Amino acid sequence: MRAVRSLLLTMVVCSCPFAYGTAQEHAFSVVLKGNLSTLGHLYPDATATDPIVRSRSTSFTDFFGLGAEVRYRIPGSMLSVGLSADRIVSSATQDVRVGAGRTVPEEDGYWIVPVEVTGYFHIPITDGAFGVFMGGGAGVYFGERQYALAGATAVTTLSRPGYGIHVLGGVGYRFTGAFSLSAELKFRDAQFATTNVFATPSVRYGATQVTLPARPLESRIHSDGMVIQLGAAYSF
Repeated sequence: MRAVRSLLLTMVVCSCPFAYGTAQEHAFSVVLKGNLSTLGHLYPDATATDPIVRSRSTSFTDFFGLGAEVRYRIPGSMLSVGLSADRIVSSATQDVRVGAGRTVPEEDGYWIVPVEVTGYFHIPITDGAFGVFMGGGAGVYFGERQYALAGATAVTTLSRPGYGIHVLGGVGYRFTGAFSLSAELKFRDAQFATTNVFATPSVRYGATQVTLPARPLESRIHSDGMVIQLGAAYSF
């Protein structure tokens, strides 16, 4: 009980208007971000009946993205809420065998747009320019698979957004009353499902006639690695 009372007292003190100069904080901030996602998986046979086939995936590592966020600092508290959107693109190219000694290029990848609502708690470690925060929230994830074989593109005919939660922590440094920089680590499992179809049954690549998959390609994408973000904010 003593620990619970101490925690409640700390939360009350942290939320007081006079704590660490929060009364001088600007209400709104616009943040521009660059991010690095460490890992993603593409499951090309997400609806296969065989569990072994269904679990096969292609991994993507260390791919970059850009994003923006609008944050609102709740007056008289150590809390903020933000609405953000990122665009992340990942792709890879390899040669696949289509006949005796013959290979053609295969391009596979995806783009994903996470739209997330995040609640932030600003940890009152110091009243100076340096700050620490943690947070979490939920998001909806839109995207498409980008797949081509022998130069022929499988167009996206259906994309189903996914939903998920995320947690994060980070540090910030305020240069002036309006401008600041931040760095954060985010953990999320952004996922969605997509269906792609080739418009023609075959395509000629050089002297090779390549037969394309006739069935719809029903895939599932997970961007489930750690996200490292650097941001620049303007507060007003």
